[in-house]
Amino acid sequence: MKLVRLNEGARTAAGCVSGEEVRIYDSLGEDPFADYIRQKNPDKTPLADFFRSLIEDRKPRVYRLDWVRDRLIMPMVPGEVWAAGVTYQRSVEAREDETKAKGIYDRVYGAERPEVLFKGLGYRTVGPNDVICIRSDSKWDVPEPEFTLVYGERKIAAYTIGNDVSSRDIEGANPLYLPQAKVWQNSCSIGPYLVTPDEIKNPKNVGIRLKIFRAREAVFAGETSTSNMKREFDELSRFLFRDNPVPRGSIMLTGVGIVPPDNFTLQDGDIVEISMDGLGTMRNYVKKL
Repeated sequence: MKLVRLNEGARTAAGCVSGEEVRIYDSLGEDPFADYIRQKNPDKTPLADFFRSLIEDRKPRVYRLDWVRDRLIMPMVPGEVWAAGVTYQRSVEAREDETKAKGIYDRVYGAERPEVLFKGLGYRTVGPNDVICIRSDSKWDVPEPEFTLVYGERKIAAYTIGNDVSSRDIEGANPLYLPQAKVWQNSCSIGPYLVTPDEIKNPKNVGIRLKIFRAREAVFAGETSTSNMKREFDELSRFLFRDNPVPRGSIMLTGVGIVPPDNFTLQDGDIVEISMDGLGTMRNYVKKL
């Protein structure tokens, strides 16, 4: 099931995508999927089953998906936002090229313990059709399209698309600057759907595509697949939750396998478009702070 939230001006509505239609149900609340994940236990009652029971006696308003695509918003406001790093070989190569501390990324790629970092809280995260920001004090910024896990108590409740916007020059100057290279206003986006696990037959074989547009022209395009990840999702989750009380409704971006060339940086006014098999397409607009 693909769950969505929709901007209806004075209110936020929620529903699901069925083929090329969006079915919107009234009076579900502002953030019903996050509310359920946080207040109940989706580890026992899956999110898809909860939603089916919620709409059982309700009649939807039906729209064509292409009519309302630009009104889709963040499918839920996450609690904590976490990110795994150096999970693809391409990421290792890019980080080694940018850093002055040679060898550290190679070592973590082959280590038992993965890189897991805190990306922030939900208020720094935006949804599709919204603005992602690049830092005012950075000159080398990139989007990072990442398959993203949404957690219940400890298990995966849903999947979505994530964009871990990053400042490569700040991280490359010194690894201790990593928080500043990862965390600032609107430095993460997720959406357009919450996709329940029953929809994705093999999450380790999902195609990922990135396009960046500037003045209506594509200036970068790349693709990869989650099959190229070195780490397993259970492995990343195990290290995230070890001795760490992560609240329900938190998310983890699982690493990047598409990295633009070293001579590329995002610019004010760019459009970033990320597509993943079964998870839809998320579009964001770039603003320099």
